[in-house]
Amino acid sequence: MKFRNLLGALAVSALVGLGSAPAPAATPEDQLVIGVSLVNMLSLDPSAMSGRESMEMNSNVYDQLVEADPVKLGTYHPRLAKSWEIADDHMSITFKLRDDVTFNSGNPLTAEDFIWSFWRAFKLGIGGSTLRVYGYTVENIPELVTAPDPHTLVIRLPKPNDPMLLIDAIASTGVLMVIDKKLALEHAKDGDEGQGWLTTNSAGSGPYVLRSWQANNAVILERSDDYWGEAPKFRRIIYRHMPESQTKRLALQRGDIDIGMGMAVSDITALQTDAKLKTAEVRSGNVYYLAASMKNEKYADKNVRLALRHLIDYEGINNTILPFYGKLLQRPVPHGLSGALPDPMYKFDPELAKKYLADAGFPDGFSTTIRVLAESPFVNIATAIQASLAQGGIKAEILTGNGDQVYGAMRARDFEFIVGRGGDRNGSNAYSALLSLVYNPNNADDAKLFTLQAWRTSFQSKEINTLLETALLEPDAEKQKKMYEDIQLLYEELVPSLQPISLSYSTVVYQADLVDYVPHPFENTRYRDTHKQR
Repeated sequence: MKFRNLLGALAVSALVGLGSAPAPAATPEDQLVIGVSLVNMLSLDPSAMSGRESMEMNSNVYDQLVEADPVKLGTYHPRLAKSWEIADDHMSITFKLRDDVTFNSGNPLTAEDFIWSFWRAFKLGIGGSTLRVYGYTVENIPELVTAPDPHTLVIRLPKPNDPMLLIDAIASTGVLMVIDKKLALEHAKDGDEGQGWLTTNSAGSGPYVLRSWQANNAVILERSDDYWGEAPKFRRIIYRHMPESQTKRLALQRGDIDIGMGMAVSDITALQTDAKLKTAEVRSGNVYYLAASMKNEKYADKNVRLALRHLIDYEGINNTILPFYGKLLQRPVPHGLSGALPDPMYKFDPELAKKYLADAGFPDGFSTTIRVLAESPFVNIATAIQASLAQGGIKAEILTGNGDQVYGAMRARDFEFIVGRGGDRNGSNAYSALLSLVYNPNNADDAKLFTLQAWRTSFQSKEINTLLETALLEPDAEKQKKMYEDIQLLYEELVPSLQPISLSYSTVVYQADLVDYVPHPFENTRYRDTHKQR
């Protein structure tokens, strides 16, 4: 068995170009090869992963109780849970689990594995900020999440909430992917609940297993021989590290890769004339933004933040950098959702910005830094903002890095400016959008509310917090909608530390012979039904 795996790994190494051999003219029919930047990947532990690439990979390795429909927002399908029922008082959900599921290790999957996976993330303090806001803690999870029998799971809400938000979290949150408890604990060291091992290994029940991960080179998923469901069509999925857009463009044209992700606008435009290729554009709930840390004395000054509001060339960035990747958005609630407001249409106005800076005591501007991922379109946005800040007298040095260097600094609340992308990935309702961007119930450093952008930037409004908490439980739809609108107007008046620039879209280019390929807006595209028609 070990010898067979070694031979397989060697064969794959040759395929992904780890040696000097030239790339093949076309990808094998039973393998899917994806060109993508892996610079933002820090871990493949479902509780600690960051970045959409990790989310997609793990969505093919781990299962969840329910899955969200990739096309119909708000629609959920059975997966590990064959059915579920919301209690009449809306304070609990009972899931009936399948009784025929085994992990890839052969261990049976039971409700206890879900409970442990949930608790583990909180015990390690490595994920689940939204679930913390809902009221879950490492102490109360054993009481609130219970298993009357191995295939029945009851999840009680810690406080009144909309249970559909919990369903949504179960379908889209990495910390609620189900980990093989027995296998993970076999590799635990010093009480880490298997975290060190799971960074580069897998313990799931999905159609694929993690075969290898070579940082900034390649990730290989291999079809599981012990998968409980119908065998996936591809024997292997290979993610090749291709940070350069032109490299992906050439590889697509030659047939060396099947899917290209994170490509530049010019390259996507050029490839749209190629009949052998297709493009898919998928909306998410994330936003591209410029964020400043209000822990820094400069940005705690409202006039400085007002100046920043008018030192972004929104129109230029959206028209020249973000076609295929974003559409103008200057508020926290995406257009089309109940409670969304028209954009205030802030304009690039360096002279007005200079007046605000003078009022703040910076008539000659100041020097600062912008942290940003070293990949398109982030670095392009940062470069544009660097130029527009300079017109207001702010000299900004761009610091490029990987996900740990950029978002790690943001999670540590130790930065000045960051150009990034974040928020509510799902984009399915106004509450979740506002929760992710404007809500901050505890502004202490040790609160570790990592997924709340307001906490990351040290912005806190107790009035906004109260309004959002009240709106969540408002039964009258029109009153609730008005509350969401009022929150956004107050947010604008307070001048936030995070300014949305554009609503995020994902655009991928792929070979036309791919069948049943449906990119998912939650960043958890699954490939178990995808195949090639040649």
